[in-house]
Amino acid sequence: PYLQEEGNLFVISSDFCHWGAQFGYTRVGRPELAETYRDGPYAENASIEGLDREGMSFISKQDPDGFRRYLARDANTICGRHPILVLLEMLRSSRSDLQVDFVKYAQSSALPGMGPPTKSSVSYACACLAPMFVPPVSPIKR
Repeated sequence: PYLQEEGNLFVISSDFCHWGAQFGYTRVGRPELAETYRDGPYAENASIEGLDREGMSFISKQDPDGFRRYLARDANTICGRHPILVLLEMLRSSRSDLQVDFVKYAQSSALPGMGPPTKSSVSYACACLAPMFVPPVSPIKR
């Protein structure tokens, strides 16, 4: 019921993959899933993004079981995986008409002046919840 009460705001914040020797995690995803870093700046950026995008797709589809399987299989180092799962379970149990849209994705290793992400890279993803249908705004009558 909390998701549907007017005036409630939920902030579930998480960085995504912590990748590289510093974090002891160097699995790679499918670079063809990359949208932001498909063309670099380094080949690793697209592979890291592919890993993150797969998890993001389960979040967008509001699929907590798929997200759990993804985490078990790939062990992506998403710090906020537990709050994300709480949100996904809330969405499932509320049967709300909310959609999850990712609006921004970035990686620390892709910032200007950074070298290849062999030592470390941290991904960041921002998503918003919104009603699936937002009625058009009526024009202002003068």
